[in-house]
Amino acid sequence: YYAVNLLNPPFDQTAVRQALSMAIDRETIVDYVMRTGEVAAYSLVPPGVGNYGDPVLSDWAGRPMGERQANAQALLAQAGFGDDNPLEVEIRYNTSENHKKVAIAVTAMWQSIGVRATLFNTEVAVHYNDLQEGNFQIGRAGWIADYNDAQNFLFLNQTSTEALNYARYSNPEFDALMELAAVTADLKVREGYLRQAEALFARDQPLIPIYYYISKNLVSQLVTGYEDAANNVHRSRWM
Repeated sequence: YYAVNLLNPPFDQTAVRQALSMAIDRETIVDYVMRTGEVAAYSLVPPGVGNYGDPVLSDWAGRPMGERQANAQALLAQAGFGDDNPLEVEIRYNTSENHKKVAIAVTAMWQSIGVRATLFNTEVAVHYNDLQEGNFQIGRAGWIADYNDAQNFLFLNQTSTEALNYARYSNPEFDALMELAAVTADLKVREGYLRQAEALFARDQPLIPIYYYISKNLVSQLVTGYEDAANNVHRSRWM
C-alpha cells in the first residue's frame, strides 16, 4: 500500500487521496508489473481473514478505469488542481526492483489524470524511519498480520498506533469503533464494528491499497490433502 501523509497539505484533503487511489489500475500492476500471482487490492483487510466477511471496498472499486479517471480529475479540480495548477507528489519507496517498477507504473497512471510524480528511493531502514517520522508525501509500505484477525490490519489507522500509523490518520469515529470491537466478545457484533471502521477507511483512504501478498509454493500433483491457507500454514498430517 501507499501511505499518504495527512499532515502534509494538500494530502489532508479526502478528495485528493480518493483521486490518487482511483487512478491506480491495480489489475495492470499485478498482471503486467508483478506477474507472480499477486491479487489486486481495494481494501485494507484481505480476503480470507477469520470471522470477517468479504472485504469492505471503496464504492468506485468495480467501475471501469475510464470512468474512474474522469472522476479522479473531477475530484482534483474540486481540490483546486488542473492543467494550470497540476498536483505534484513525491513517491518514496525502499530499495527493491519490484517497488521501483510499481512506482514507475503508478507515476504513469497518475500522469493520465494530470498529476506529476517524482520518485525517491532509500534503503529500508532509512525509508521506514522517514515514514515513522512523517518525512514523506506518499510512501510505499506493506503489512503481514501477526494473527488471523481483521483488527490486525485496521489498527494501522488508529490514532493510538502512533509511529506505525504512517498516514497520521486520526478519526474519533474510527477510533471509537475499534475500541468497541476490542471489548466485544460476540464475534458477529464485533465484525460489525470492524466493518464499519473499514467503511470509514474506504471513504477517507489514508492508505492506498495496491495488492495483496501471496505465498508461492510449488506442489507436486502427486500430493493430496494440500489446500491453500491464507496464513501459509500447511499441516503435514493432512497430506
